[in-house]
Amino acid sequence: MKFGLLTEGDTPKGLTHYHRFHELLDEIKFAEDMGFDFWGTSEQHGLPTVAPISAPETLYAAVAMRTNRIKLRHMSILMLTFNHPVRIAERLATLDILSHGRVEFATARSNNPITLDTFGIEASETREQWREGLDATIRALTEDPFQYDGKYYKVKPMSVTPKLYRDKLFPVSVIASSKETFEMAGNAGLGVITNDSYLGWDWVEDGANTYKKAIKQAEPFAPYAVNNTLSFSTFTTNCDVTREKAIEKSAHVAKGFFSLCEMIYTGVEAKAGGQDSSYASGIGQIVTMAKHRDDIEYMSQHTPSVMVGTPDDIIEQVKKLQKLGYDEVIFRIDGFGHEQNKRAIELIGKYVIPEFKSPRSPVWENEYERDYGVTVPSNLL
Repeated sequence: MKFGLLTEGDTPKGLTHYHRFHELLDEIKFAEDMGFDFWGTSEQHGLPTVAPISAPETLYAAVAMRTNRIKLRHMSILMLTFNHPVRIAERLATLDILSHGRVEFATARSNNPITLDTFGIEASETREQWREGLDATIRALTEDPFQYDGKYYKVKPMSVTPKLYRDKLFPVSVIASSKETFEMAGNAGLGVITNDSYLGWDWVEDGANTYKKAIKQAEPFAPYAVNNTLSFSTFTTNCDVTREKAIEKSAHVAKGFFSLCEMIYTGVEAKAGGQDSSYASGIGQIVTMAKHRDDIEYMSQHTPSVMVGTPDDIIEQVKKLQKLGYDEVIFRIDGFGHEQNKRAIELIGKYVIPEFKSPRSPVWENEYERDYGVTVPSNLL
């Protein structure tokens, strides 16, 4: 089991983006020190509080200069026509050089109606644009000379520079929010990063089964290696010494993120005119979950998108994901304030990650009691 940190620069009212971005750099370096395997952020537009990172390639360069070991995974680059494949390839190769080969690459077609409106993208065309954009980007990174003749991109023969630091292409993944995407990703040999959008554990299990079945007959559509990796990304993760403290310090983030998801579901479905089944099928469940938006403990039990509690609570949910076949868990730890963000990172690094990397180490069991003055979680004894 590998562990990732997702931070999107969540900036509460009253705090500037200047201060939040510099806090973010400190949190990422701290996550590296705490044993996280990889870090990433997503490309978002028009979300000034919850996710204001609109130029992730710039942030990744700053992170590369402040870290040494942790992998840098784009989660994710939008494969839409306003992001030209040649420009994406140039930026990825530059980061690969600066980070000494620590780049990983996840892609998406965007579920943000603000993004689609701003850049004039038809929701019904995003999947087709994603497929062609990814194909062209991979070829731009691996073929010299590179040329392309598609529906959205036409490139005459050219040499894309710089070249990658490494000899082989980095792992390639896609964000999946529907059964169709799980199946497509498996058939295409792509890794999957998913969340259940509050649809519950049955949905999480069904997605894993769909992907694991499809990946057995993978046929990549571009020159990349099969990446048989299934990752689950939370929407809200907060860890503290008691469940009550964790809930108290994260309730506003969990409720706010649910409201954002609700907006995305209804907004994209409206733009797609009922053609996007991945959103249409989830609207009913979102409406049901909206009745419980103030009950964070209920949400934590219903969906792994909300992991809020003690290290014991987090471990229990991660083990459920592991049993279902997930290879990685990505914790979105953001929006609680700089010190609480770091506290959650520290507790996960000290007591959750070691349960899967070096279980039942007497050193960190004793540290839990010594540092926090509470009983060691029962499953760590």
